[in-house]
Amino acid sequence: MHTSEPVIVGIKQLHTELKTIPNRIENGEEFIVVKNSKPVFRIVSLRVPRGEAAQKKKKKFLDLSDIQFRGGESLSQDIDKILYGA
Repeated sequence: MHTSEPVIVGIKQLHTELKTIPNRIENGEEFIVVKNSKPVFRIVSLRVPRGEAAQKKKKKFLDLSDIQFRGGESLSQDIDKILYGA
């Protein structure tokens, strides 16, 4: 099962890759969708892990509502800094 941080995708990329998204979600991926360089919504699985395994897989929710992206050539680097501290 996939356990890394959410994948950030733009609206156009989401539309292009829509057929693959359900399978990726079933494999544990989560997505944060951005529009005009701003987070709009999160896509996660509705299947909730139960018991002890669920405690290990709980992730801290990242609140992106106050983050402003400037866009431009360094957008992906800016997002990486915010999400991963890179």
